[in-house]
Amino acid sequence: MEELYKLTVKEIMTPIHDTPFVAENATWVEFLTKLSENAHAWVVNNIQDMKVVGVVTEHDILRLIVPPGQRKERLFGISRADMLHTESLVRDVMTHEPVLCSPEDIVADIVGKLSSFDIRRLAVVDEGKALLGEITIQLLVRNLRYKFMNAG
Repeated sequence: MEELYKLTVKEIMTPIHDTPFVAENATWVEFLTKLSENAHAWVVNNIQDMKVVGVVTEHDILRLIVPPGQRKERLFGISRADMLHTESLVRDVMTHEPVLCSPEDIVADIVGKLSSFDIRRLAVVDEGKALLGEITIQLLVRNLRYKFMNAG
């Protein structure tokens, strides 16, 4: 385990070309297309700068589609009915200011963040918050499995 804890994020992270992301002004059709392939997408300010401004997940969609009587009628101060229009944008329902990490962070610190914030994934960003990739619990499990399979 100690060997895994000492790895840096850049050694095991999923690179940008395999990391799901969508621009904050993306429509629901664009996001739902992305969500049909992934459980989440990092929300960036625009495709040129790639600055991480949020994350949107299956849970965000679930909050919108819970049947009447079982849900709050307003989310983030916006009426649920207004959010469900096809002209709504991803930024209307995304989680703002997601927890981020650096490619230089070590796995021990990442595990602490995932646990303390009770989240499954972190965006890996540079100093300007530009998306470089991601690290997920699933990725950590794969690396841990690999370490055990190749031990001894």
